[in-house]
Amino acid sequence: MLDQLIQTAKEQLAPQLEKIGVKQDQLGSVFNVAQESVTDGLKSEVAGGGLDSIFSMFNGQGGTGQSSSIVSSLSNGFVSSLISKLGFDQSMATKISALVIPFIMEKFAGSESGSAASPNDLADKLGFGDISGTLGNLLGGKDKGGDLLGGIGNLF
Repeated sequence: MLDQLIQTAKEQLAPQLEKIGVKQDQLGSVFNVAQESVTDGLKSEVAGGGLDSIFSMFNGQGGTGQSSSIVSSLSNGFVSSLISKLGFDQSMATKISALVIPFIMEKFAGSESGSAASPNDLADKLGFGDISGTLGNLLGGKDKGGDLLGGIGNLF
């Protein structure tokens, strides 16, 4: 699903990015970094307990405060990645992010991306797999994915 959102962004935003100074041969790299930044940012949000917020946003029910917080976090990560991975300066990276991240997240929260029946359904649509497995991996290894409480208990 994120692949489709990134492809749509690339098709629709390429002319605007070129107008602000992104070279045509840089566009592919910019959108690869955008996909990586959005994916990593959403995974980080999930790991931090924000799956319900992402689920609400995806289903068009997100409050503006939490949504803008997520978008801001994704934008900051994208700017940092554009600087470190592609060598853009702060000003250009900020301009690129201001176009790309809000566009992607608007599409993410819009009706064209569909809806999810549950947070696990959303995790599957995003390609994150079983969310309990993801959380289990974060808490101590794949073997604890099926036993989330066991993974939490092993932290103490």
